Amino acid sequence: MKLFGGGRSSSSSTSSSDSVKAAEESRRAQAVANDRQLAEQRARDERTAASRRKPRGRRLFVSGTDANSKLS
Repeated sequence: MKLFGGGRSSSSSTSSSDSVKAAEESRRAQAVANDRQLAEQRARDERTAASRRKPRGRRLFVSGTDANSKLS
């Protein structure tokens, strides 16, 4: 009697090779998806880089003119 699946039989080796093939296919699909996401992010960054302006410091966070006197 084999406990906990000990030992190898011919049917277990084919199922393990099937699982290895499925895992490899999954890795390939994930790598392709990662490459596509990275390419899209880079393209998006290039499109927005031209329209971005340098930050202007505190003026970005001040909502009104009376708040300017409170900063200093």
